[in-house]
Amino acid sequence: MCGIFGYIRSSTSEKSTVDVCIDGLKLLEYRGYDSSGIAGIIDGKIRSCKRAGKINALQKAVSSEKIRLNTTIAHTRWATHGIPNEENAHPHLDQYETLALVHNGIIENHNAIRDRLIAKGVVFSSDTDTEVIAALISHHYQGTLRQAVQKAMKELHGSFAIAVIHKDHPNEMIGASRESPLVVGIDPSNGEAYLSSDANSFNGKVLDVLYLKDDEIAVLKHNHFTLYSSQGKKIHKEMKRVEFQGEAISKNGYDHYMLKEIFEQPQTVQQSMLDRCREEFGTAEFEELTLSPHRLQSIKRVLILACGTSWHAGSIAASMFEHLARIPTETAIASEFRYTNPIISEDTLVIALSQSGETADTIAAVREAKAKGAKVVAICNVDNSTLVREADSTLFLRAGPEVSVCSTKAFTSQLTVLALFTLYMARLRHLSKEEGQQFLKDLKHLPTKITQVLAQGSQIEAFAEKYAKFEHFFFMGRRYMYPTSLEAALKLKEISYLNANGYPAGEMKHGPIALVNPKLAVVGLCGNLQTFDKMMSNLMEVKARGGEILIFAPKGKEEALTITKDVLWIPKTIDPLASILYSVAGQLFAYYIALLRGTDIDQPRNLAKSVTVE
Repeated sequence: MCGIFGYIRSSTSEKSTVDVCIDGLKLLEYRGYDSSGIAGIIDGKIRSCKRAGKINALQKAVSSEKIRLNTTIAHTRWATHGIPNEENAHPHLDQYETLALVHNGIIENHNAIRDRLIAKGVVFSSDTDTEVIAALISHHYQGTLRQAVQKAMKELHGSFAIAVIHKDHPNEMIGASRESPLVVGIDPSNGEAYLSSDANSFNGKVLDVLYLKDDEIAVLKHNHFTLYSSQGKKIHKEMKRVEFQGEAISKNGYDHYMLKEIFEQPQTVQQSMLDRCREEFGTAEFEELTLSPHRLQSIKRVLILACGTSWHAGSIAASMFEHLARIPTETAIASEFRYTNPIISEDTLVIALSQSGETADTIAAVREAKAKGAKVVAICNVDNSTLVREADSTLFLRAGPEVSVCSTKAFTSQLTVLALFTLYMARLRHLSKEEGQQFLKDLKHLPTKITQVLAQGSQIEAFAEKYAKFEHFFFMGRRYMYPTSLEAALKLKEISYLNANGYPAGEMKHGPIALVNPKLAVVGLCGNLQTFDKMMSNLMEVKARGGEILIFAPKGKEEALTITKDVLWIPKTIDPLASILYSVAGQLFAYYIALLRGTDIDQPRNLAKSVTVE
C-alpha cells in the first residue's frame, strides 16, 4: 500500500527534483505513512535519505542536509515486510550502492530468492522483500539496466510496481509493474518525465500519460520514454493528454480533515444527486452510464464487490436493490470473492465499490468477474484510477478529495449514488412513477436533514464525554441499521482504537448477550421504522443485564426514553435512506471520542487510506 513517485527534470531546468518528489509524496500519503525516503543520482553516486514516520520528517531531513539530486525516486511506505523503521524504509540500495529502488506490492517468493543470493555472497541490511528486488537486479546487471530488471522480473512472484535508478545511467529511470498501478507522465514542452503509483499525484500539471500493463517496462529519459513488452520487444502505445486540476487541500479552519469532511456532507450528498434526478419521470439518470436500459432490464442478479467501509455501503445497497428493484442481490467481500470459484452468468451485474479506485482486492475481484463474463459498473470517487479503467462503466461520487483515512463523506456519497442507481433499476422494472417521485422527494430532503444532525454536534460531544471511558462497545441494529451498525463500529475502531463491534440486534440473544455487563457500552441504532418495536425489545434485554445504553432514534419515538435517558434524536426519513443520517451521527460520535483519547484522527496507526496490496 505504498506510494511511488519519480522525476527526471530537463537538462536546462533549475527546478529542485527533491521538492517535486516531496510534493508528489504528499499526494500519495493516503497509501501509507509509516516511513518515507528519497534517492537520486548526484556526481556519479547514489545518495539517499530516509526517515521513519510521516513525510514531514523526511522533508525536514532533506532540508537540513541540503540534499540536491538530479534523477530522483521517492517513496512513502505502509509496512508489509519488516517493521516500520528507518532501516526498512525505501528506497533500498544494493550492497554496492550502485542502484536504488522503490516498490509497492508484495513479493511472495522473497525468502527463497534471499537465501539463494546470500549463498552467492550477497549481504542484506533490512527485513524487506523490496531489498531482495534491488539485490536481484544488481546480481543480473551487466551494463544495461533495463535487461537486468527484465531478468529479475521473470523470477519474482507476486504483485509489484517498481522504480529503479542506477549510478551508471544518471538520466534514466526504469518503471515496471505487475498487478499494481504505475503511470508514466511526460511533459514534452518542459522536457520532464514523471512516474507514479497514482496519476492524481500529478496535481496541477498537463501531461501525456500512459498506464503500464502487467510486465511492461518503461525506460524514462527527461523528455520521452520507451516501452518494452515482457519479452523485451519495443512496443508503441498512444498516450493520453490529461490536465490534472490543481486542487488546494486544506482544513479550512477545522481541527482535523475528518471533522471538515463530516461537515461537508450536506454539500457532497447534494453534489452526488446533481443533474441525476428526473422528477417528472420519477427516476434517476446517469450521463456517464454506458450500459443500455435494455441490457440492464435483462439483469436477473446483482453482485456487489467491496471492502471495508465500501462493503458496508454495498450491504445497505443490497437490501435496497431487493426491496425496491426486486432483484436478488448479494454483497461479497472482495478479498474472499476470487477464491470462492464464484458462479457468474451473463445476466449478473457486478457493482464494484472503491473510493480510491485502487483497492487491490476489489480490482482483483473485478478481473475475476469480468473473466467469467460479467459486466461491471464501478462506483468510485477518483477518475483515471485503475478501477475506472477496468470497469465497463463508472458512476462517480463527486465527493471531492477525502484526505482523512477514516472515510466519511465518500461513504454517504456511495449510499446516495447507490440509492439513485437502485431507483433507476427499479423504474426499469415494476416501480411506479409515483413511487419513484416520492423516493426522490425523500432523497432530496437528505442534505437538510444531515445539517440538522450536524447541528446536534454539542449533544453528540456530550455523549462522547460520557462514553469515552468505556473500552468495549456494541453497536446494534436491524434491517438497514445492521450494516449501519457495522460501519459505526468500524469508525470508532479506526480512530479511537477501542474494541467496537456491530451486531444484528436479534442475534444478541444467540450468544453475544453473554458479554453484556456494566462495563459494556451499547449503542442502539433505531432508524428503521419497520423494526423499531423489535429494537426496543432487544435493547430492553440489554438493559435487564446491566449494559449502559445510548440510543439513536427517530424524532417522535418517545418509547426510547423508557430504556435510557441517553437518546440522540435523528430526523425521520424512509428506512432505505436512514443509514445516511445515522452514519453521520456515528461519525461525529467516533470523532469526539477519539479527540478525548488523543489519538491521531486523520492518520490512525497501522492504517492507510487505500489498501493497494492483497
